[in-house]
Order: sequence, then structure tokens, then C-alpha cells
Amino acid sequence: MIEFIWDILFPRRCALCDGVLPVGERLRCQKCGNAVIYIGEDYCMKCGKPVREGEEFCADCAGRETSYESGRALFLYDSLMQKSISRFKYHGRCEYAQFYGEELYKRFGGWVRSVSPDALIPVPIHKKRYQKRGYNQAELVAKELGKRSGIPVISDYLERRKNTLPQKELSERERFSNLYDAFCVRSVTRELYNNLNCVIIIDDIFTTGSTIEACSKTLRVQGIEKIFFLCISIGQGI
Repeated sequence: MIEFIWDILFPRRCALCDGVLPVGERLRCQKCGNAVIYIGEDYCMKCGKPVREGEEFCADCAGRETSYESGRALFLYDSLMQKSISRFKYHGRCEYAQFYGEELYKRFGGWVRSVSPDALIPVPIHKKRYQKRGYNQAELVAKELGKRSGIPVISDYLERRKNTLPQKELSERERFSNLYDAFCVRSVTRELYNNLNCVIIIDDIFTTGSTIEACSKTLRVQGIEKIFFLCISIGQGI
């Protein structure tokens, strides 16, 4: 009853279109539930982008070595997801994290258990950006996934020491250059968590993979042998 009254006074919004949800609907509206595009069974074995049937790797990953093992993504990064993640990331819709975390667990809970990570590590944002925004969107999603999976979240393991330009404004080559030496491991955290062997990096969007690769390289230096990633949305690999 309390939750019913709360939903009337403070109606929930759909995490995809931001429309007010009817009382009783929790995280997304029925219309968007039918419109959102999940990544299907044909996906790149390295980055998780959708590929043609029978293909093992997308064009970006074929013949390419990475510091991470592999990763998966929930949704195709189309106009619906672009707007959803923009509101989540830049316009204070922190509550969307519950939807993203729940969907990640529903879709990839089994995969996460098979990987058996020691921790979830969200991609950090620079302290200036954090002060302006008030939160790290990747950390919110990681905590939601951590609650459901029972895997600890280490939010302060990685630190973003360079206030880099937004990746969306750059070419592929510029993205890798932009992130050169952008991340480090905090000495205090390194001492606290000196027995990590396997981790899953959590981020919102995977495009060229430059952010995940930069984080993975930093983690490799610390002796972490197995590195995977999960993200909310990913571009087209075909």
C-alpha cells in the first residue's frame, strides 16, 4: 500500500523514454519494452557487437589483440538508447541504474557466474566531472549488478587522472590518444586489494573499445590476469 501511494505521489518514469509509468509498472513502459533492441545470439566473441550469422568476430576485432579477454553488452546503441543513456549520464536520471542493473543480471547473470570475478570495477570519471555531475553512472550500474550478483564493487580501484575530452567528439585514432595514460590505480586501493585475479569492468557505452582497453592495460600492470567487461549498450558491428 505504501509503495502504491508513493507511486501516485512520485510516479516512476520509464528508463527508456522517460515517460510517466502507469501505477504498478516498475522500470519501463510496455511500448519501450517492445522497441528496445537486445543484442541477439550472433555477436562478436571479443566485444559483443552484433555480427552476421556464422561470423566469429566483428570487423573491429578481427586480428586485433586486446588487454581484456572479452565482454558483452545488453542493447544496440540506437536512437532510443542514445537518449536514455544521455538522460542517465548528463541529466540526473540516476534511477535508471536500477533498470540497467536488473537487465544486465537477467541477461548475463549466468555468464557472470561462469567468469567468477573477484570484483566489479566501474570505469571512473574525473573528479572535476564527478563534482559537476554528482555521480558516476558506471558506478551506479555496477552497484545495482553487485547487489543482485553478490559480487563486490570496488569503485575506487581505478582513478581517472586526466580530464579527457568526451570520446563521442573524437575519431577512433583520437580516442586512443585521448586516453593515453588517463587511468591509474590508487596506491591505497592497490594495497587493500592485492589479490585480485579476475575482474569485470562496467561501463555505459562501448564504441571503439578504447576506454575499456585503456582501463584493462592499467589493470594488467597490477597483475590482474583475467579482465572482462559488461556495458549497457554497444554499436553495430556489421
